[in-house]
Amino acid sequence: MRLSILIPTYNYDCSRLIRQLHGQLPPDGELIVGDDCSTDQDAVLRNSQAARLPGCRIFRPACNLGRAAIRNALAREAKGEWLLFVDADAEVRSESFIADYLSQAAGREVVCGGTGNLPRCPSPEARLRYDYEVAAEGRLTLAQRRRFPYAQFTTFNFLIRRDTFLAILFDESLHQYGHEDTRFGLALRQRGIEVHHIENKLTHLGLEDADVYLSKTETALRSLASMDIGQRRHVRVSSLALRLRRLHLLGLVRLLFSVSKPLLRANLLGKHPNQKLFAFYKLGYYAAIPSATRL
Repeated sequence: MRLSILIPTYNYDCSRLIRQLHGQLPPDGELIVGDDCSTDQDAVLRNSQAARLPGCRIFRPACNLGRAAIRNALAREAKGEWLLFVDADAEVRSESFIADYLSQAAGREVVCGGTGNLPRCPSPEARLRYDYEVAAEGRLTLAQRRRFPYAQFTTFNFLIRRDTFLAILFDESLHQYGHEDTRFGLALRQRGIEVHHIENKLTHLGLEDADVYLSKTETALRSLASMDIGQRRHVRVSSLALRLRRLHLLGLVRLLFSVSKPLLRANLLGKHPNQKLFAFYKLGYYAAIPSATRL
């Protein structure tokens, strides 16, 4: 089986990741970095230098495509029977990372390895994102991921047959950050394609400062609100909002969020962000979007 490793990137130095993965690349494999018209020339230079390794190359579209479309373009560029998608802000933690994936591929179409975290928060400014990710990793054990295989599908680190991927593709109507993986997971479910979860994590390095992460979270919630009702029912925050709407409690949530929003933001952007307050912030922000709870 021939493998294509695909790394979509935008303004991110993933040169170390390229070298890590190249060190495990099968002899007939390829590694393609999809540079979505980055403007950070230092990152472009470092990635280009790393991609000079045998079997590696850079793919650059004529214009910025966006998160979904760059992944679709990479899949079309690939020559391998299998595609291993890896986000640019990942770090390899196992010398048998690729071999462990390939050992699980026989008879399957999609394999998800999971997401791991750094042992400690890299900076005080990243505390909100770090605490959220650590809590998510603790909650999403392998058993839990296997219990809800489609809901726990993530684009961060997964292996898929190329023909399977090309039959589905990421939804390019989502131009903003957030929920490409939700739609793709649901598409796999609708087609009856099994998602097999294994313990083969990569470490997530891309921990933004709290203000950036909060802004991205709000963007993701707006993306979620643009999805159809059937898709929104499979996401925790929107499912909860719909239940509260049926109980005639969503107006109260909106009111509480409106009154407390400045205090919530002060906590979340501070040194000791509270994850329960973050969960309420997401629910309140989502509930305040006009289209969010429309049936």
